[in-house]
Amino acid sequence: MQHRHGRSPRDSACARYFSVTRWITVAIAIALCAGSLTGCLRLVKPRHERLRADPNVAPGVPVSQGSSASAEPTFAPLPLAGKVLPPRKGAYLGVYTPPAPFDVRRLDAFERQGRKGVSIAMWYQPWARGNRSQFDAGACAAIMRRGKVPLITWEPWDPGSDANQLHDASTQPSFRLSRIIDGSYDSYIRTWARSIRSLGGPVMLRPLHEMNGNWYPWGGTVNGNKPAEFRAAWRHIHDIFENEGATNVTWVWSINHESTPGTKANAYAAYYPGDHYVDWTGISGFNWGTTSPYSSWRTWSHWYAEPLAYLRTLHKPICIAEFASVEQGGDKAAWLRDAYARMRAYPGVKAVVYYDSLERGRISTQDWRVATSSASLASFRSAIKPTYFISHPPAALRRWMDSLTDADTQQLTSFPSVY
Repeated sequence: MQHRHGRSPRDSACARYFSVTRWITVAIAIALCAGSLTGCLRLVKPRHERLRADPNVAPGVPVSQGSSASAEPTFAPLPLAGKVLPPRKGAYLGVYTPPAPFDVRRLDAFERQGRKGVSIAMWYQPWARGNRSQFDAGACAAIMRRGKVPLITWEPWDPGSDANQLHDASTQPSFRLSRIIDGSYDSYIRTWARSIRSLGGPVMLRPLHEMNGNWYPWGGTVNGNKPAEFRAAWRHIHDIFENEGATNVTWVWSINHESTPGTKANAYAAYYPGDHYVDWTGISGFNWGTTSPYSSWRTWSHWYAEPLAYLRTLHKPICIAEFASVEQGGDKAAWLRDAYARMRAYPGVKAVVYYDSLERGRISTQDWRVATSSASLASFRSAIKPTYFISHPPAALRRWMDSLTDADTQQLTSFPSVY
């Protein structure tokens, strides 16, 4: 944001008068400070009071939509955290439990249900203007103060008020990959990069997930897209963040458990942007049971064995970014016990994020929440109880919090939530 500074014209006599007055004022101020340094210092407000996030900053939107999209954070940058590294042993526990983080009470309630904390809080934010498209520093700060790293699934589309009710979510020409590549969204992307850089804490960013499916407008086989354009778009977004110095971002490249369509051109590897552009890899996959006319009861291994075999070849830490089961069609309690036990058998899996949400679709409903029955909840508690599943803050967050001054810590509490 630019600020203009100017003075009214003065004649030479007035200028001389104010010059003398200024030196007299300075002399008096020096004398007062010499007598009471503490009192003088009180005249300077701490950084967290002088510079705060502006809740009215508008989100960036594509240049073609006619917005300036150049709003920058108005708070002073905090120290930069390092990237989130995998634990040497075990896996971080995580959860998606809406409406957290915009209402953290749901996250607190989930931890009470499970009788164990989580290290990662995941949520979704679309790019469509006015639909929670802004980076919410206040929400992220609240999560960090609770000892959790934000994992933001960042989606270039317009999901409307309820994505589950969309008839054809994959066809949105405004969000073609070519629009990202040609710079139409650069101002918006840059605003996010600067805001995350200014917050300073570790943020895991998961853009354009499940690109090997055909249900999102950034998918490589829909909306006029090609897999090669996905790689170019990912690198373009990454490069903007790198140019803005947002090195506190940990990049999570996340596939769907199976490619749809299952063609060679749509294979997992067709979308990998390269080692320099990826810090973690991820997978999503659900046991839909018999809740849909097109689904049946499947084990966790049925969905994950093949993609895990591929991801292990990339030698990056793996995040199970979305997984859950319904009750219908089998034994959910047994499914949960088996899933967490299987994840322990894959040493490359370093984070597991449960999808604790009720989804009402156009033709079916899925209740993925762990507390759908007393047996399911008891099984979940038992499955995550071992110390292998880590509930304490990741090292990047702990070190960053320890590096903050008192003023930094107070500033962290001053960011207003946008949503």
